Amino acid sequence: MTDSLIAAFSVAALVLVLTSALRLSRVGGTDPSDEARSVSLALYGGVLAVVTLGLFIALA
Repeated sequence: MTDSLIAAFSVAALVLVLTSALRLSRVGGTDPSDEARSVSLALYGGVLAVVTLGLFIALA
C-alpha cells in the first residue's frame, strides 16, 4: 500500500516537473503568464517531491 502511494506521488511530481520544463522550453517570447504557469507547475512538482521524500522516510 505505501509503496504504491510513494510511487504515485513520485510519478505525479515527475509529470509536473517535466510538463513545466517542456512549457518553459517552448515559451520563447510569448506572454509572461505562460512562463508563470510553468514556474508554478515546477514549484508544485518540487513540493510534491519533498512530500514524497518525507513520506518515504517516515514510512520506511
